[in-house]
Amino acid sequence: MTAANSYIVLTEGLPPATIAAEIIKQLPHYAPTLLNYLDQSKSDMTAIDLSQSRCTAFEYWQVNQAQFSASTAKHNAALALLLAAQQQNLSKLASDRPFWLVELVHIAPARDGAALIPAKDLLISQEQSHDLLRSAQALCEGTPFQLKPWSATHWQLLSDSDLPLSFASSALVSRTTVNDWWDQDPNSRDWRRFVNEIQMLYFDHPINQQRQQHGYPPINSLWPVGGLCPNAWQPQPASSVQIFTELSEPALRQDWGRWLEQLRMIDQQLAPLLVHNPSLMLSNTTHYQTLQAQPKRVWHRFIKPTPVWRNHWLAQS
Repeated sequence: MTAANSYIVLTEGLPPATIAAEIIKQLPHYAPTLLNYLDQSKSDMTAIDLSQSRCTAFEYWQVNQAQFSASTAKHNAALALLLAAQQQNLSKLASDRPFWLVELVHIAPARDGAALIPAKDLLISQEQSHDLLRSAQALCEGTPFQLKPWSATHWQLLSDSDLPLSFASSALVSRTTVNDWWDQDPNSRDWRRFVNEIQMLYFDHPINQQRQQHGYPPINSLWPVGGLCPNAWQPQPASSVQIFTELSEPALRQDWGRWLEQLRMIDQQLAPLLVHNPSLMLSNTTHYQTLQAQPKRVWHRFIKPTPVWRNHWLAQS
């Protein structure tokens, strides 16, 4: 059950402006339940300056929901603390020490620059993570860095160096190129050197040989996440959120036919949830749209309210 004042989130549920007009034409057939709710809703659209947020619109929204203030740092710096809060691990952290995680990723040359595959798309087992961590820890000797276990997809990074709070989120990097976000700050020189050594270590690592034999991309690099001290920001409990991610893969592949089929299946699940009038959040990389059903008025029987969401959807401004 979805309670009042909760959110239903459709990641990549907001088609980019280039395809939005065509998608709207298809909604009556594929998503009549969602369409009816949208037509009754108040709409707001938020555009994200990626050069400032250094994370996707969905990540930006999540951090804002946890009452983060942009005056503290850019939104990307808050992502590690947000993850720790979601995993109920904040109490384990030193309050006055920058909290960093590193994410296990795959980086490979691409036509427009190096491409990154984030951990969530790599199917990393706990055993694989443990073996790779043990190898990396041996490499830490003589460097300013230490690595500690955290999860199958992330490790905690401890450092004597003051790393800059400028590393873009892996989700954003995966939608663009590594070259767009590879930090050349002098303060990250030691980190770049360390990552280069990690990449050489993992090139023919037994774990990666096994992964490639089974058709999986090698885990060949680490990507930093976070950098804020817990005493700079404590994520606040947000409203209840139910997240549908099924639209993300077809949207990122620009497979709009499959996107619509996935939306059809989501639409069938929405009917019992929308009875409770939750807020909706639809996102793409650079924008998110929030919608809240308006109370029905007597005059709505005679004059239908203007569905402003369509203008927002099409203009995305």
